[in-house]
Amino acid sequence: MQQANIVVARLTNGFGNNLFQYIAGRQLAEYHHSKLIAIPPSPEYYAIPDLSAVGVDLWDFKEQLKAPPTGVIQINEKNYKEAFSPEYTGYNFELRGYFEEYSFYKDNIEAIKSWFPAVEKRPDNDLIIHLRAGDRLFYKKNFHLRPTIKNYLNAISQFDFGKMHIVTDMKKWAHITKEELENTSFHVDVPRYHWPDLQQSADYFNGFIDGLAKFDPIINRGKISEDFNYIRTFDNILFEHGTLSWWASITSNANCIGVYGPWRSKDHPSKNLSQVDREGWFQWQ
Repeated sequence: MQQANIVVARLTNGFGNNLFQYIAGRQLAEYHHSKLIAIPPSPEYYAIPDLSAVGVDLWDFKEQLKAPPTGVIQINEKNYKEAFSPEYTGYNFELRGYFEEYSFYKDNIEAIKSWFPAVEKRPDNDLIIHLRAGDRLFYKKNFHLRPTIKNYLNAISQFDFGKMHIVTDMKKWAHITKEELENTSFHVDVPRYHWPDLQQSADYFNGFIDGLAKFDPIINRGKISEDFNYIRTFDNILFEHGTLSWWASITSNANCIGVYGPWRSKDHPSKNLSQVDREGWFQWQ
């Protein structure tokens, strides 16, 4: 049987999701000495420039993807670990899924860090909070599960830090009205039948404006790749459930990282991305 030559990672929507898919594919490709092909969902996919900016080598849609010379094994979260076996040498693989499972990566973190651009760690002990609001304000199903400003303040009290910085996808850091929220768009367009009462969403976000005002936070709104690398420069990191935040944190050299304990996961039952057994990590809720 021929030497394995291709591992295809099918990317879905979402920069952070794509990092899991790319890294899962790259680990498998390196194990089998294969070529990794990471394919975005479309040539116009919004995250292509940002993925390229952090070193993800993406498929060029101008090229033709030739049929592999041997059979293709379909890989998802359930059979991912099984694929790391010499018995599959010579096969090609296609990954479809989210691969949001800590055990897939925990023993390879230092190597994974080297796959991303090096960043210079800040010389201070400032705190960075990744406060993803955006489309999450438009989902009524899980709205009641989101941590409140009181939860955040309790978590913040566990850090010894200087200044507070916030990375957010909100268009402005100020009180927002229900009407303003209704007319604001994000990279995920949530159908209206998923929306909660947007006054509830506006009140929720405005609670953070009021609750964090005493810290006089420094607000950052960069490109997605810039936010990812910016978070990685801090010694203190706090985030809710977020795939971008998770990879930014675990590829950083931060000494104190607070991750929201009641993590949610799309397809995998373990939901263990908050259960990181690395020094300096703690769960909050």
